[in-house]
Amino acid sequence: MTTTDSSIQAATEFPIEWGDPADEQLFWFQDNLHFPLPQTPLNGTMFQTAFEIGASAAIGRLSMPISGLRTTMQNGYLFLAPVPILGSPEEMEARFGEMQRITMELAPTVLQDWRETFEPQVEQSGARILDFDYAGSSTAEVAGFVVTFKQALVDVWDIHMRVNIPVMNAAFGLEHFLGEVLGDEAVPEARQLLQGFPNKSVALGQAYWTLSRWIRSTDGLADVVRAARVHEGALELDDHPAASEFRSRFASFIDEWGWRSDVFAEVGHPSWHEDSSTPLTQLKEYVRKDDTEDPFAAHQQQAEERDRLTAAMAERLPDELQPQFHGMLGMAQQYIPIAEDHNFTIDQKFSTIVRHGVLQLGDKLVADGVLGNREDVAYLTFEEIEAIAGGGPSAGFADLVRERRQEFLNQRNITPPPGIGTPPPADMPPDPLVTKFFGFGVHQDDDASTVTGYPASNGVVTGVAKVVLTLDEADKLEPGDVMICRMTMPAWTPLFGIVGAVVSDSGGPLSHCAIVAREYGVPCVAGTQVGTSVLKDGMTVRVDGATGIVQILD
Repeated sequence: MTTTDSSIQAATEFPIEWGDPADEQLFWFQDNLHFPLPQTPLNGTMFQTAFEIGASAAIGRLSMPISGLRTTMQNGYLFLAPVPILGSPEEMEARFGEMQRITMELAPTVLQDWRETFEPQVEQSGARILDFDYAGSSTAEVAGFVVTFKQALVDVWDIHMRVNIPVMNAAFGLEHFLGEVLGDEAVPEARQLLQGFPNKSVALGQAYWTLSRWIRSTDGLADVVRAARVHEGALELDDHPAASEFRSRFASFIDEWGWRSDVFAEVGHPSWHEDSSTPLTQLKEYVRKDDTEDPFAAHQQQAEERDRLTAAMAERLPDELQPQFHGMLGMAQQYIPIAEDHNFTIDQKFSTIVRHGVLQLGDKLVADGVLGNREDVAYLTFEEIEAIAGGGPSAGFADLVRERRQEFLNQRNITPPPGIGTPPPADMPPDPLVTKFFGFGVHQDDDASTVTGYPASNGVVTGVAKVVLTLDEADKLEPGDVMICRMTMPAWTPLFGIVGAVVSDSGGPLSHCAIVAREYGVPCVAGTQVGTSVLKDGMTVRVDGATGIVQILD
């Protein structure tokens, strides 16, 4: 990634405080893909420090060409910095070789290992949090239990990286291999070879579709649901005869899929279990669709196209390279099931389970008169919770929380720079993780009528632009609209069954946004960096997912 000094140096309205002066020598990029918004103090001091420790442990296990991944919170925003290993060319070549050896050893069975070993470990850790006797424990005991969440998060983030990195490397390797042998035009086709496999993101959309089909088949219920208001996390169905069954079916849906939040891994944001406004709003849009508009027909088509392309590519390869192709393909095809399934189990479900435990501490502190609201606990730091666990004084927390809440609200009005610290050398080759996953590196031209990004999902759509910065704004979307967003996470997945195209500020062709767009057959341009700034509600835009160009027509 190459960046000019002016674009990575923080302006006066974004002051930088380095904990260690040496940190300024690293290049830090703002993780707009996962955390486009500021984070609460507890998230910044517990989740992110745990992520740094767990991710770095996995990086060491996998012998990656970096020594670890650092995190820093600046003005509420998360920045990441890969820590380079300084060694001779021979030492670096040996490390790359070791990483390739480990990848080849682990990648063939990663999906099986995830399902049989790692996912059960994460589920067991979550069950431990849910099963704790909060009511029968003192405030200090509950605080002490919450302190253990940090190590649980370290272990979970270690698993997160251990299952993702080998298959991501396999996907990168497959693209490189086919590009070298068949030419650059084979790279987009290589991504199609990964699509069409069952995963939890597709399963969530299918659960919406199934529930919406029952609603449409029930006499008069569809009209009532479409007209009903979503209020305080419930749908006002009045006295329709099927209202009770609807609530029962929707409760079952939430029991399975409600372990997620509109915001990625944020302890301060409610889950769908607590507030069902988002899934109810999305369900209403699915009810509007006719049976002929089944969004999952595209998923089946992706599987058929994948098989056709696999055979066609194999025929284009020399006979001696076909075993290598099929071996690499088998490893890379685990990428999307791993990416989407871990996202639900770790990034979404485990995070909301941690929130559940943290809120129990909030209840204790409210009962003790320390806090005014259980949600205030998210505005304490991890170190302050450690002090509570040790029986330390808690006077003054209410005033601290009030100040921090206001600071958090002020931070939401700040636009963080894309990078801080010391820029990498201009001649450094692009890192596929930075470009293909995080989506950095696209340069906009001087044409004010176009926005450029990574071509992420083929197809051309002309539609009305709707800027959706958070899921609270998703109710403005009409079928066929072009959704302009900072990023998408699993909670956004059902929207792909509604919109005509997606344009995101962040993410590359192997990010969640691109993966889901291809599964739904929706054109997507990712990594524009500026889409939500340049494109406005009501503009007519033409999205070309094959070229990565968004043209403003009106």
